[in-house]
Amino acid sequence: MANISFFKVLKSNIKCAICKDKFCALRYFPMRRKRVGTHYLVCPKDQEKRVKNVLKRPLP
Repeated sequence: MANISFFKVLKSNIKCAICKDKFCALRYFPMRRKRVGTHYLVCPKDQEKRVKNVLKRPLP
């Protein structure tokens, strides 16, 4: 998370403001993820989007 800029955080906050999940634990965190121990907690909507994109890719 060393490449955080003002505009990336602003874009992330705008996405959180539009999101309908008002009780998200990661709401308004930079880049919508939080480090817990040795792994990251990621916004559930971002995680769903990532899984859908992985499943769309054809197998080699």
